[in-house]
Amino acid sequence: MTIRDLFRRTQVRSAAAFTLIITVAVSVIFAILIVRLAAGIEEGLHARILNTRDALLAIDRRYGFDELVSVVADEVESVRETDSIFAVVDSNNAFVAGNIRTEQPFEGWRVLSRSSLPDIAVGGTGPDRFFAVWAPVSKGMLLIGRSDREVQQARSILMRSLGWGLLATAILGVGSGIYLARGAQRRIDDIAATLSAVSSGELNRRVPVKIPHHDLDEVAERINAMLTQLERLVQNANQSSTDIAHDLKRPMTRLRQQLESASEIEGESPAVKQVLENAIAEADSIVSTFEALLNIGQLEAGDRRARFVDLDLSRVLADAVEAYNPVIEDSGFRLVCAPAREPGPFVRGDHELLVQLIANLIENVLQHCPAGTTIELAVRQTPRGPVLSVADNGPGIPESERENVFRRFYRLERERTSPGHGLGLSLVRAIADLHGAAVTLAANDPGLKVRIAFPSRA
Repeated sequence: MTIRDLFRRTQVRSAAAFTLIITVAVSVIFAILIVRLAAGIEEGLHARILNTRDALLAIDRRYGFDELVSVVADEVESVRETDSIFAVVDSNNAFVAGNIRTEQPFEGWRVLSRSSLPDIAVGGTGPDRFFAVWAPVSKGMLLIGRSDREVQQARSILMRSLGWGLLATAILGVGSGIYLARGAQRRIDDIAATLSAVSSGELNRRVPVKIPHHDLDEVAERINAMLTQLERLVQNANQSSTDIAHDLKRPMTRLRQQLESASEIEGESPAVKQVLENAIAEADSIVSTFEALLNIGQLEAGDRRARFVDLDLSRVLADAVEAYNPVIEDSGFRLVCAPAREPGPFVRGDHELLVQLIANLIENVLQHCPAGTTIELAVRQTPRGPVLSVADNGPGIPESERENVFRRFYRLERERTSPGHGLGLSLVRAIADLHGAAVTLAANDPGLKVRIAFPSRA
Protein backbone atom coordinates (compact mmCIF):
# COMPACT_ATOMS: atom_id res chain seq x y z
CA MET A 1 0.00 0.00 0.00
CA THR A 2 1.44 3.40 -1.00
CA ILE A 3 1.43 6.54 1.16
CA ARG A 4 -1.29 7.99 -1.07
CA ASP A 5 -3.46 4.91 -0.61
CA LEU A 6 -2.82 5.00 3.12
CA PHE A 7 -4.02 8.59 3.46
CA ARG A 8 -7.15 7.80 1.48
CA ARG A 9 -8.39 5.67 4.36
CA THR A 10 -10.85 7.43 6.63
CA GLN A 11 -9.16 6.00 9.72
CA VAL A 12 -5.77 7.55 8.91
CA ARG A 13 -7.22 10.86 7.73
CA SER A 14 -9.35 11.19 10.88
CA ALA A 15 -6.33 10.44 13.07
CA ALA A 16 -4.20 12.95 11.16
CA ALA A 17 -6.86 15.66 11.41
CA PHE A 18 -7.34 14.96 15.13
CA THR A 19 -3.57 15.11 15.74
CA LEU A 20 -3.21 18.32 13.74
CA ILE A 21 -5.95 20.06 15.72
CA ILE A 22 -4.48 19.00 19.07
CA THR A 23 -0.93 19.93 17.97
CA VAL A 24 -1.99 23.40 16.85
CA ALA A 25 -3.90 23.92 20.12
CA VAL A 26 -0.92 22.82 22.27
CA SER A 27 1.48 24.97 20.21
CA VAL A 28 -0.71 28.05 20.66
CA ILE A 29 -1.00 27.42 24.41
CA PHE A 30 2.78 26.97 24.80
CA ALA A 31 3.49 30.06 22.68
CA ILE A 32 1.25 32.15 24.94
CA LEU A 33 2.92 30.66 28.03
CA ILE A 34 6.41 31.40 26.68
CA VAL A 35 5.56 35.00 25.85
CA ARG A 36 3.80 35.64 29.16
CA LEU A 37 6.47 33.93 31.25
CA ALA A 38 9.32 35.74 29.47
CA ALA A 39 7.52 39.05 29.97
CA GLY A 40 7.00 38.27 33.66
CA ILE A 41 10.66 37.35 34.20
CA GLU A 42 11.79 40.51 32.39
CA GLU A 43 9.54 42.59 34.62
CA GLY A 44 11.08 40.85 37.63
CA LEU A 45 14.59 41.67 36.37
CA HIS A 46 13.66 45.31 35.91
CA ALA A 47 12.24 45.40 39.42
CA ARG A 48 15.42 43.89 40.96
CA ILE A 49 17.60 46.33 39.02
CA LEU A 50 15.51 49.23 40.26
CA ASN A 51 15.64 47.93 43.85
CA THR A 52 19.44 47.69 43.66
CA ARG A 53 19.61 51.17 42.16
CA ASP A 54 17.42 52.63 44.89
CA ALA A 55 19.55 50.94 47.60
CA LEU A 56 22.79 52.32 46.14
CA LEU A 57 21.28 55.78 45.70
CA ALA A 58 20.25 55.70 49.37
CA ILE A 59 23.86 54.91 50.34
CA ASP A 60 25.06 57.81 48.21
CA ARG A 61 22.61 60.23 49.81
CA ARG A 62 23.33 59.08 53.35
CA TYR A 63 27.04 58.26 53.39
CA GLY A 64 28.38 60.07 50.35
CA PHE A 65 29.96 59.25 46.99
CA ASP A 66 33.07 57.59 48.42
CA GLU A 67 30.99 55.07 50.37
CA LEU A 68 28.98 54.32 47.19
CA VAL A 69 32.21 53.64 45.31
CA SER A 70 33.39 51.32 48.11
CA VAL A 71 30.10 49.37 48.13
CA VAL A 72 30.15 48.98 44.33
CA ALA A 73 33.75 47.77 44.43
CA ASP A 74 32.88 45.21 47.12
CA GLU A 75 29.84 44.06 45.12
CA VAL A 76 31.95 43.55 41.99
CA GLU A 77 34.48 41.50 43.93
CA SER A 78 31.75 39.31 45.42
CA VAL A 79 30.13 38.42 42.07
CA ARG A 80 31.50 35.04 40.94
CA GLU A 81 29.67 34.87 37.63
CA THR A 82 29.21 38.07 35.74
CA ASP A 83 25.40 38.20 35.81
CA SER A 84 25.39 41.79 37.10
CA ILE A 85 27.23 44.82 35.76
CA PHE A 86 28.14 47.96 37.67
CA ALA A 87 29.95 51.15 36.77
CA VAL A 88 30.53 54.41 38.64
CA VAL A 89 31.89 57.45 36.79
CA ASP A 90 32.66 60.89 38.14
CA SER A 91 31.37 64.18 36.86
CA ASN A 92 33.96 64.04 34.04
CA ASN A 93 32.75 60.56 32.94
CA ALA A 94 36.00 59.03 34.20
CA PHE A 95 35.74 55.44 35.45
CA VAL A 96 35.89 55.15 39.22
CA ALA A 97 34.60 51.62 40.11
CA GLY A 98 32.73 48.61 38.68
CA ASN A 99 33.27 45.88 36.14
CA ILE A 100 32.34 47.89 33.02
CA ARG A 101 34.74 50.57 31.80
CA THR A 102 33.73 51.23 28.20
CA GLU A 103 30.02 52.01 28.42
CA GLN A 104 29.12 55.69 28.31
CA PRO A 105 26.05 57.08 30.08
CA PHE A 106 22.73 56.95 28.22
CA GLU A 107 19.15 57.80 29.06
CA GLY A 108 16.48 55.26 29.95
CA TRP A 109 16.69 51.47 29.64
CA ARG A 110 18.98 49.76 27.17
CA VAL A 111 19.76 46.14 26.29
CA LEU A 112 23.49 45.43 26.06
CA SER A 113 24.90 42.23 24.60
CA ARG A 114 27.76 40.55 26.44
CA SER A 115 29.87 40.51 23.27
CA SER A 116 29.76 44.33 23.14
CA LEU A 117 31.23 44.58 26.66
CA PRO A 118 34.94 43.63 26.40
CA ASP A 119 35.44 43.69 30.16
CA ILE A 120 33.09 40.73 30.70
CA ALA A 121 32.86 39.27 27.17
CA VAL A 122 34.56 36.04 28.23
CA GLY A 123 32.47 35.63 31.36
CA GLY A 124 29.06 34.07 31.79
CA THR A 125 27.69 30.88 30.27
CA GLY A 126 26.22 31.98 26.96
CA PRO A 127 25.38 34.77 24.53
CA ASP A 128 23.18 36.54 27.03
CA ARG A 129 22.18 40.18 27.20
CA PHE A 130 21.94 42.76 29.99
CA PHE A 131 19.10 45.09 30.92
CA ALA A 132 20.88 48.24 32.05
CA VAL A 133 20.05 51.75 33.27
CA TRP A 134 22.14 54.78 34.36
CA ALA A 135 21.20 56.83 37.40
CA PRO A 136 22.69 60.16 38.55
CA VAL A 137 24.51 60.24 41.92
CA SER A 138 26.03 63.06 43.95
CA LYS A 139 29.36 63.27 42.07
CA GLY A 140 28.72 61.38 38.83
CA MET A 141 26.67 58.54 37.35
CA LEU A 142 25.88 54.98 38.38
CA LEU A 143 25.29 52.06 35.89
CA ILE A 144 23.37 49.02 37.03
CA GLY A 145 22.50 46.01 34.81
CA ARG A 146 21.54 42.38 35.08
CA SER A 147 21.77 39.41 32.69
CA ASP A 148 18.65 38.00 31.00
CA ARG A 149 20.00 34.44 31.45
CA GLU A 150 16.95 33.54 33.52
CA VAL A 151 14.70 34.56 30.65
CA GLN A 152 16.70 32.48 28.18
CA GLN A 153 16.76 29.47 30.50
CA ALA A 154 13.02 29.71 31.01
CA ARG A 155 12.47 29.91 27.26
CA SER A 156 14.81 26.95 26.69
CA ILE A 157 12.95 24.86 29.26
CA LEU A 158 9.61 25.78 27.76
CA MET A 159 10.81 25.05 24.21
CA ARG A 160 12.08 21.63 25.25
CA SER A 161 8.83 21.05 27.06
CA LEU A 162 6.99 22.14 23.92
CA GLY A 163 9.00 19.66 21.82
CA TRP A 164 8.32 16.76 24.17
CA GLY A 165 4.74 17.91 24.52
CA LEU A 166 4.24 17.95 20.76
CA LEU A 167 5.80 14.51 20.47
CA ALA A 168 3.55 13.16 23.21
CA THR A 169 0.59 14.94 21.61
CA ALA A 170 1.36 13.42 18.22
CA ILE A 171 1.64 9.93 19.70
CA LEU A 172 -1.49 10.41 21.79
CA GLY A 173 -3.36 12.03 18.92
CA VAL A 174 -2.48 9.36 16.39
CA GLY A 175 -3.23 6.58 18.86
CA SER A 176 -6.50 8.15 19.98
CA GLY A 177 -7.50 9.02 16.43
CA ILE A 178 -6.84 5.50 15.19
CA TYR A 179 -8.68 4.03 18.17
CA LEU A 180 -11.68 6.29 17.67
CA ALA A 181 -11.68 5.93 13.89
CA ARG A 182 -11.12 2.18 13.83
CA GLY A 183 -14.75 1.42 14.63
CA ALA A 184 -16.01 3.74 11.91
CA GLN A 185 -13.48 2.31 9.46
CA ARG A 186 -14.64 -1.22 10.22
CA ARG A 187 -18.22 -0.21 9.53
CA ILE A 188 -17.18 1.47 6.27
CA ASP A 189 -15.20 -1.63 5.28
CA ASP A 190 -18.26 -3.80 6.03
CA ILE A 191 -20.41 -1.60 3.79
CA ALA A 192 -17.79 -1.60 1.02
CA ALA A 193 -17.35 -5.39 1.21
CA THR A 194 -21.11 -5.96 1.08
CA LEU A 195 -21.61 -3.65 -1.90
CA SER A 196 -18.67 -5.31 -3.69
CA ALA A 197 -20.18 -8.75 -3.07
CA VAL A 198 -23.61 -7.59 -4.30
CA SER A 199 -22.05 -6.14 -7.46
CA SER A 200 -20.44 -9.55 -8.04
CA GLY A 201 -23.85 -11.24 -7.97
CA GLU A 202 -24.27 -12.15 -4.27
CA LEU A 203 -27.60 -10.39 -3.92
CA ASN A 204 -28.32 -12.02 -0.55
CA ARG A 205 -25.43 -10.27 1.22
CA ARG A 206 -26.34 -7.61 3.81
CA VAL A 207 -24.38 -5.09 5.87
CA PRO A 208 -24.02 -6.22 9.52
CA VAL A 209 -25.94 -3.98 11.93
CA LYS A 210 -24.84 -3.63 15.55
CA ILE A 211 -26.78 -2.77 18.68
CA PRO A 212 -26.84 -0.09 20.04
CA HIS A 213 -27.26 1.78 16.78
CA HIS A 214 -24.92 4.50 15.62
CA ASP A 215 -25.17 6.80 12.63
CA LEU A 216 -23.39 4.31 10.34
CA ASP A 217 -25.73 1.56 11.51
CA GLU A 218 -28.66 3.69 10.38
CA VAL A 219 -26.97 4.04 6.98
CA ALA A 220 -26.42 0.25 6.96
CA GLU A 221 -30.10 -0.39 7.64
CA ARG A 222 -31.12 1.83 4.73
CA ILE A 223 -28.59 0.11 2.46
CA ASN A 224 -29.94 -3.28 3.54
CA ALA A 225 -33.49 -2.16 2.77
CA MET A 226 -32.36 -1.01 -0.66
CA LEU A 227 -30.52 -4.31 -1.28
CA THR A 228 -33.59 -6.29 -0.24
CA GLN A 229 -35.72 -4.37 -2.71
CA LEU A 230 -33.04 -4.77 -5.40
CA GLU A 231 -32.83 -8.52 -4.79
CA ARG A 232 -36.61 -8.82 -5.05
CA LEU A 233 -36.70 -6.89 -8.32
CA VAL A 234 -33.83 -8.88 -9.85
CA GLN A 235 -35.34 -12.17 -8.76
CA ASN A 236 -38.70 -11.18 -10.21
CA ALA A 237 -37.10 -10.13 -13.49
CA ASN A 238 -34.98 -13.27 -13.73
CA GLN A 239 -37.88 -15.48 -12.76
CA SER A 240 -40.14 -13.85 -15.31
CA SER A 241 -37.65 -14.32 -18.16
CA THR A 242 -36.90 -17.88 -17.01
CA ASP A 243 -40.58 -18.77 -16.79
CA ILE A 244 -41.25 -17.33 -20.23
CA ALA A 245 -38.29 -19.18 -21.71
CA HIS A 246 -39.36 -22.44 -20.07
CA ASP A 247 -43.00 -22.06 -21.10
CA LEU A 248 -42.11 -21.27 -24.72
CA LYS A 249 -39.24 -23.73 -25.09
CA ARG A 250 -41.46 -26.79 -24.57
CA PRO A 251 -44.07 -26.02 -27.27
CA MET A 252 -41.29 -24.91 -29.64
CA THR A 253 -39.53 -28.24 -29.08
CA ARG A 254 -42.78 -30.12 -29.77
CA LEU A 255 -43.38 -27.98 -32.85
CA ARG A 256 -39.90 -28.83 -34.13
CA GLN A 257 -40.57 -32.53 -33.63
CA GLN A 258 -43.82 -32.25 -35.56
CA LEU A 259 -42.05 -30.40 -38.36
CA GLU A 260 -39.40 -33.13 -38.52
CA SER A 261 -42.11 -35.77 -38.66
CA ALA A 262 -43.86 -33.90 -41.47
CA SER A 263 -40.62 -33.52 -43.43
CA GLU A 264 -40.08 -37.30 -43.29
CA ILE A 265 -43.44 -38.11 -44.89
CA GLU A 266 -42.91 -39.62 -48.30
CA GLY A 267 -44.54 -38.13 -51.31
CA GLU A 268 -44.15 -34.50 -50.27
CA SER A 269 -42.91 -32.21 -52.98
CA PRO A 270 -39.40 -30.75 -52.76
CA ALA A 271 -40.84 -27.28 -52.28
CA VAL A 272 -42.84 -28.40 -49.24
CA LYS A 273 -39.79 -30.18 -47.81
CA GLN A 274 -37.73 -27.02 -48.24
CA VAL A 275 -40.34 -24.99 -46.40
CA LEU A 276 -40.40 -27.54 -43.58
CA GLU A 277 -36.59 -27.53 -43.32
CA ASN A 278 -36.61 -23.73 -43.13
CA ALA A 279 -39.26 -23.88 -40.43
CA ILE A 280 -37.16 -26.40 -38.47
CA ALA A 281 -34.12 -24.09 -38.73
CA GLU A 282 -36.21 -21.18 -37.41
CA ALA A 283 -37.48 -23.35 -34.56
CA ASP A 284 -33.87 -24.31 -33.70
CA SER A 285 -32.95 -20.63 -33.63
CA ILE A 286 -35.84 -19.85 -31.30
CA VAL A 287 -34.96 -22.75 -29.00
CA SER A 288 -31.30 -21.64 -28.88
CA THR A 289 -32.48 -18.15 -27.98
CA PHE A 290 -34.51 -19.54 -25.08
CA GLU A 291 -31.52 -21.60 -23.94
CA ALA A 292 -29.30 -18.52 -24.05
CA LEU A 293 -31.82 -16.57 -21.96
CA LEU A 294 -31.98 -19.39 -19.42
CA ASN A 295 -28.18 -19.51 -19.25
CA ILE A 296 -27.92 -15.75 -18.74
CA GLY A 297 -30.54 -15.90 -15.99
CA GLN A 298 -28.63 -18.67 -14.19
CA LEU A 299 -25.36 -16.76 -14.50
CA GLU A 300 -26.84 -13.52 -13.17
CA ALA A 301 -28.26 -15.44 -10.22
CA GLY A 302 -24.72 -16.63 -9.38
CA ASP A 303 -25.72 -20.30 -9.15
CA ARG A 304 -22.58 -21.52 -10.95
CA ARG A 305 -20.16 -19.79 -8.57
CA ALA A 306 -20.26 -22.81 -6.26
CA ARG A 307 -18.48 -24.84 -8.97
CA PHE A 308 -15.45 -22.54 -9.19
CA VAL A 309 -11.99 -24.12 -8.99
CA ASP A 310 -8.44 -22.95 -9.70
CA LEU A 311 -7.89 -22.97 -13.48
CA ASP A 312 -4.95 -22.47 -15.79
CA LEU A 313 -6.26 -19.83 -18.18
CA SER A 314 -3.77 -20.88 -20.88
CA ARG A 315 -5.11 -24.44 -20.66
CA VAL A 316 -8.69 -23.16 -20.97
CA LEU A 317 -7.73 -21.22 -24.10
CA ALA A 318 -5.99 -24.28 -25.56
CA ASP A 319 -9.12 -26.40 -25.01
CA ALA A 320 -11.28 -23.79 -26.73
CA VAL A 321 -8.87 -23.58 -29.67
CA GLU A 322 -8.75 -27.37 -29.98
CA ALA A 323 -12.54 -27.53 -30.17
CA TYR A 324 -13.03 -24.64 -32.65
CA ASN A 325 -9.92 -24.80 -34.82
CA PRO A 326 -11.53 -27.13 -37.41
CA VAL A 327 -14.59 -24.89 -37.67
CA ILE A 328 -12.40 -21.81 -38.08
CA GLU A 329 -10.31 -23.40 -40.84
CA ASP A 330 -13.38 -24.79 -42.66
CA SER A 331 -14.94 -21.32 -42.64
CA GLY A 332 -11.92 -19.80 -44.38
CA PHE A 333 -10.64 -17.88 -41.35
CA ARG A 334 -7.07 -17.80 -40.02
CA LEU A 335 -6.34 -18.48 -36.34
CA VAL A 336 -3.27 -17.13 -34.52
CA CYS A 337 -2.75 -18.34 -30.98
CA ALA A 338 0.60 -18.03 -29.22
CA PRO A 339 1.25 -21.19 -27.17
CA ALA A 340 1.87 -20.70 -23.46
CA ARG A 341 5.53 -21.09 -22.47
CA GLU A 342 4.68 -22.06 -18.91
CA PRO A 343 1.57 -22.83 -16.84
CA GLY A 344 -0.62 -19.88 -15.93
CA PRO A 345 -1.86 -17.37 -15.38
CA PHE A 346 -4.31 -18.91 -12.97
CA VAL A 347 -7.87 -17.79 -12.27
CA ARG A 348 -10.71 -18.94 -10.07
CA GLY A 349 -13.61 -20.01 -12.23
CA ASP A 350 -15.71 -22.52 -14.14
CA HIS A 351 -13.86 -24.28 -16.99
CA GLU A 352 -16.97 -24.94 -19.07
CA LEU A 353 -18.20 -21.37 -18.83
CA LEU A 354 -14.81 -19.88 -19.75
CA VAL A 355 -14.58 -22.16 -22.78
CA GLN A 356 -18.08 -21.01 -23.74
CA LEU A 357 -16.98 -17.36 -23.31
CA ILE A 358 -14.08 -17.87 -25.74
CA ALA A 359 -16.33 -19.84 -28.12
CA ASN A 360 -18.92 -17.06 -28.19
CA LEU A 361 -16.23 -14.49 -29.05
CA ILE A 362 -14.92 -16.73 -31.84
CA GLU A 363 -18.45 -17.33 -33.20
CA ASN A 364 -19.06 -13.59 -33.09
CA VAL A 365 -16.10 -13.13 -35.47
CA LEU A 366 -17.22 -16.01 -37.69
CA GLN A 367 -20.73 -14.55 -38.03
CA HIS A 368 -19.89 -10.89 -38.57
CA CYS A 369 -16.52 -10.87 -40.37
CA PRO A 370 -15.75 -11.90 -43.99
CA ALA A 371 -13.81 -15.05 -44.82
CA GLY A 372 -10.06 -14.58 -44.63
CA THR A 373 -10.25 -12.61 -41.39
CA THR A 374 -7.47 -13.35 -38.90
CA ILE A 375 -8.46 -14.21 -35.32
CA GLU A 376 -5.77 -13.63 -32.69
CA LEU A 377 -6.11 -15.26 -29.26
CA ALA A 378 -3.77 -14.45 -26.38
CA VAL A 379 -3.44 -14.79 -22.62
CA ARG A 380 -1.00 -12.75 -20.55
CA GLN A 381 -0.32 -11.83 -16.95
CA THR A 382 -0.38 -8.14 -16.01
CA PRO A 383 0.35 -6.43 -12.68
CA ARG A 384 -3.40 -6.10 -12.16
CA GLY A 385 -4.29 -9.68 -13.08
CA PRO A 386 -4.67 -12.11 -16.00
CA VAL A 387 -5.97 -10.78 -19.32
CA LEU A 388 -7.59 -12.79 -22.13
CA SER A 389 -7.86 -11.08 -25.52
CA VAL A 390 -9.62 -12.00 -28.77
CA ALA A 391 -8.81 -9.72 -31.70
CA ASP A 392 -9.65 -9.67 -35.42
CA ASN A 393 -8.95 -7.52 -38.45
CA GLY A 394 -12.57 -7.37 -39.63
CA PRO A 395 -14.91 -4.37 -39.94
CA GLY A 396 -14.97 -3.73 -36.17
CA ILE A 397 -17.66 -2.00 -34.11
CA PRO A 398 -18.14 1.79 -34.02
CA GLU A 399 -17.08 3.33 -30.71
CA SER A 400 -20.59 4.70 -30.11
CA GLU A 401 -22.04 1.18 -30.37
CA ARG A 402 -19.52 -0.74 -28.22
CA GLU A 403 -21.55 -0.56 -25.03
CA ASN A 404 -24.88 -1.18 -26.76
CA VAL A 405 -23.82 -4.55 -28.20
CA PHE A 406 -23.86 -6.05 -24.69
CA ARG A 407 -27.59 -5.41 -24.43
CA ARG A 408 -29.84 -8.39 -24.98
CA PHE A 409 -31.12 -8.77 -28.57
CA TYR A 410 -29.25 -5.63 -29.67
CA ARG A 411 -27.77 -5.85 -33.15
CA LEU A 412 -25.93 -3.41 -35.37
CA GLU A 413 -27.86 -2.01 -38.30
CA ARG A 414 -25.63 -3.77 -40.86
CA GLU A 415 -26.16 -7.15 -39.15
CA ARG A 416 -29.93 -7.23 -38.75
CA THR A 417 -30.31 -9.61 -41.69
CA SER A 418 -27.49 -11.95 -40.62
CA PRO A 419 -28.21 -15.09 -38.54
CA GLY A 420 -28.08 -14.91 -34.76
CA HIS A 421 -30.20 -13.78 -31.84
CA GLY A 422 -28.15 -10.89 -30.41
CA LEU A 423 -27.35 -12.65 -27.13
CA GLY A 424 -23.75 -13.77 -27.73
CA LEU A 425 -22.00 -10.76 -26.18
CA SER A 426 -24.66 -10.55 -23.46
CA LEU A 427 -23.70 -14.09 -22.46
CA VAL A 428 -20.01 -13.14 -22.62
CA ARG A 429 -20.54 -10.27 -20.21
CA ALA A 430 -22.67 -12.43 -17.89
CA ILE A 431 -19.90 -15.05 -17.70
CA ALA A 432 -17.25 -12.36 -17.15
CA ASP A 433 -19.32 -10.69 -14.41
CA LEU A 434 -19.74 -14.03 -12.68
CA HIS A 435 -15.93 -14.34 -12.61
CA GLY A 436 -15.43 -10.75 -11.47
CA ALA A 437 -13.80 -9.87 -14.81
CA ALA A 438 -14.21 -6.68 -16.85
CA VAL A 439 -15.02 -6.80 -20.58
CA THR A 440 -13.82 -3.96 -22.81
CA LEU A 441 -14.03 -3.44 -26.56
CA ALA A 442 -11.36 -1.45 -28.38
CA ALA A 443 -10.29 -0.72 -31.93
CA ASN A 444 -7.68 -3.10 -33.37
CA ASP A 445 -6.86 -0.88 -36.39
CA PRO A 446 -8.42 -2.53 -38.28
CA GLY A 447 -10.94 -4.71 -36.56
CA LEU A 448 -12.02 -5.23 -32.98
CA LYS A 449 -10.16 -6.32 -29.86
CA VAL A 450 -12.11 -7.82 -26.94
CA ARG A 451 -10.24 -7.73 -23.64
CA ILE A 452 -11.30 -9.78 -20.59
CA ALA A 453 -9.43 -8.56 -17.51
CA PHE A 454 -9.66 -10.98 -14.57
CA PRO A 455 -9.04 -9.84 -10.98
CA SER A 456 -5.67 -10.55 -9.41
CA ARG A 457 -5.71 -13.57 -7.13
CA ALA A 458 -3.38 -11.70 -4.72
